[in-house]
Amino acid sequence: MPPIRFKPKQRRSAISDDVKHQICEWSTANKSKRHEEIAKHFNEKHKEVKFPALEHAMSLWVENVTAGGVILTDLLIKEKAKIFAEAFNIQEEDLSFSNGWLHKFKKRNNIRKYRIHGELGSALLASLPEERARLQEILG
Repeated sequence: MPPIRFKPKQRRSAISDDVKHQICEWSTANKSKRHEEIAKHFNEKHKEVKFPALEHAMSLWVENVTAGGVILTDLLIKEKAKIFAEAFNIQEEDLSFSNGWLHKFKKRNNIRKYRIHGELGSALLASLPEERARLQEILG
């Protein structure tokens, strides 16, 4: 007979009156939400970012480059964040652009990994000028 496993007891934590007020306001504004959904909304609420100006600039940048069709990579996001941090005079010792920072940034900004399929995924940009010239010869 397999051992019986018990679900760990869920810990309860005290919340401030301010948070209780926020929960009441949010649930009033979202009357169709069930208690589980309300709890999930407030449990997943992220803490304030350390540098809101950097976060805002990065969010705007992500919005603009993705609208222009640029494919974001983790390295590109980190490098742009370093450039913005330098522009905002944020010291390297105050903020490290680790994989943890990147994961949280992507989660806050709803950035997901997509695999490119089809013609777009198979196009080699380096050979584009050669292929264009070859196509012009064929058509000419």
